[in-house]
Amino acid sequence: MKKQLLVRTSIIFAILYVILGILQIGIFKYSVEYQQQDNVKMASKQLNVRGGELTPESRELLEKQFLNARIEWDGEVIRSFRGDDDDKVTSRTIERDVAGQTLKVSFPTHEENEIMFTQLIIYTIVVAIIFTIVFWLYQKILRRTLRPLDELSEQVRELTVDQMGKAVAVEQAPIEVEQLESAIQKMQQRVQQAFEKEKETKKVLEQFVSDASHELKTPLTSIRGFTEVLLRSNFENVQQVEDSVTQIHLQTERMSALIERLLQLSRLDRQEPLQLEMISFNELVEDLMPVLEVLGEKREMNYVLQSAQSQQMDVMKMQQVVMNLVQNAIRYSDDGSKVTIKTYGTKLEVIDEGRGIEQEKLPYIFRRFYRVDTDRARSSGGEGLGLAIAKEIVEQHGGTIQVTSTVNVGSCFTITLPKE
Repeated sequence: MKKQLLVRTSIIFAILYVILGILQIGIFKYSVEYQQQDNVKMASKQLNVRGGELTPESRELLEKQFLNARIEWDGEVIRSFRGDDDDKVTSRTIERDVAGQTLKVSFPTHEENEIMFTQLIIYTIVVAIIFTIVFWLYQKILRRTLRPLDELSEQVRELTVDQMGKAVAVEQAPIEVEQLESAIQKMQQRVQQAFEKEKETKKVLEQFVSDASHELKTPLTSIRGFTEVLLRSNFENVQQVEDSVTQIHLQTERMSALIERLLQLSRLDRQEPLQLEMISFNELVEDLMPVLEVLGEKREMNYVLQSAQSQQMDVMKMQQVVMNLVQNAIRYSDDGSKVTIKTYGTKLEVIDEGRGIEQEKLPYIFRRFYRVDTDRARSSGGEGLGLAIAKEIVEQHGGTIQVTSTVNVGSCFTITLPKE
C-alpha cells in the first residue's frame, strides 16, 4: 500500500513539474512579445513623417529605441542586425502603419531563447529543491499516517465473530486515524449488539418451539388416552363414553384456542397495521361490560370510570387486551372477591384481590408460555400467552403495560398509552 501510494505521488509531482515548466515558458514568451509590441506602438506615435519620409530625428529615435533590432520604413532598411546576415537571423517581426507607410521592426529571438534557457535552469533548480523538500515532508507525514492505518487494518482483519467485543486501538495516531478508530469501534458495538440480539432471538425461538410443542402435546396425549378408553369399552358403559367424549371435546377446544393464540402472536410479530379509530378507555370498557359481567358472575365487578381521554386505538385488539387482563384476574382470584377496572386520562387499570405474584417472578410474567402457577393455569385452561399478547398489542400502540403485586393481597396491571 505504501509503495503504490508513493509511486502515484511521485508521478503526480512529476506531472505538476512539467505543467508548471510549460506554463512558465509560455508566460515568459508572451510577456516578451507583448512588451515588444507595446514598444513599437509607443515609438510609432512619436514619429514625424514629411512627404512620406521619416525626419532625421525620427530615424535617430528608432535606432536608439531598438538597439538590437532590424528596422524598415516602407521597404527601406534603416538598420540591419549588428554583425549578422539578416537572412540567417531568426526573428519576430512587428508591423505598424504610420501615416500610410509601413514600419517594420524585427527582433532577434536567439537572445530570448538564451534568456529562457537560463531562466529554465534556474527554475528547474528552485523547483527541484522545493519539490524535494515538499516530497520529503510528504513522505514523513505519509509514513506517520500509514503506519497507524496499517496497524488498524491488521487488527480489523484479525477480528472474528467471537472477538467483536475486542476494541481496536492504535497508539500515537493522528486525529484522522483516531476518528476512523472511533467509527470502527462504534461499528463493532453495533455488530456485537446485532449478534447478541440474534443469539437471544434464536434462544427465544427455540424455547418458543419447545413450549408450543409441549403445550400441543398435552391435549393430544389426553385425546389419545380417552380414545383408547372408548375403544376398549366397546361403548357398553354409557357414562364412561360420555365422560371420554366430553374430555376429548374439552381438549380439542383447548388445542384450538392454543393454535389461535399462536397464530395471533405470529400476526403481531409481522407488525400488521392497526385499524385505528378515536375512542376513550371509558367507551371501550362500557362496550365490554355485558361480556365482563358474564365472565365475572362469581366476582364483584367494580368499574371506576373517570375522565378518560380519547385515543387512537385498534378497538378490537385493545378490547382483547382488557379481556385477557380481566380473565387473568378472575382465574387467579377466589369467588366473591372484587375485580376493579379503573380508567383515567390515558390509563386503564385492572385490579384484583387474588393471591398475588412473588416479586422475583414479576420480570417474567410477560414472556410467552410463562405461568406463575403452572398447575392452576393448566387446570383452568391458561396457556401462558395472554399477557404476552397483551404486551405486544399495547406496545404496537406506542404504550406500556406494567404490573405491581403483593402476595395474598392482589395485583394491579396498568396500561398507559401516549397522549395525543
